[in-house]
Parts: sequence; structure tokens; C-alpha cells
Amino acid sequence: MSDDTTSDDVERVERTDIGASVEARLKRGTGTRDEDKITIKAKGETAADALEEFEQLLAEYEAEYGDRMRTIQPRINEE
Repeated sequence: MSDDTTSDDVERVERTDIGASVEARLKRGTGTRDEDKITIKAKGETAADALEEFEQLLAEYEAEYGDRMRTIQPRINEE
């Protein structure tokens, strides 16, 4: 058997990222069962665009998801 594949048959793809991105990782609590982790990522063509998207995502988290996550707490045996 011979391998008929040559280097001319290989398609190469070059990846380029254009723009800016912002990422924040938040952690609330320290105990195994009393800990919330969230990662918020935003991208934009410019740093200003990325920051604008990040601010929007952060506001959505603060308004809705933060409260919802805090209400899901493990029940502690009160004996």
C-alpha cells in the first residue's frame, strides 16, 4: 500500500482574533456547600465595545442571577 496524500492536499487554516475581550471570575463564599462561582466574558471590536457588553452582562447577573444563586442554599440541620 502506498500513501497518495501529499503536503499539497493539506488545507491550512489560520486563526486571527481581532478586537478586545474582557473576562471576570467571581467567587462568593468559602465553604464547599456555600460557594458560588461565575465567569462573565465579553468581546467586542474595540475595548470600549467589550467593556459595554461586559457592563451589560454584569448588570444582568447582578439583577437576576446573583439573587437566584444565593437563594439556592443547602439546608443546615438546626438541631
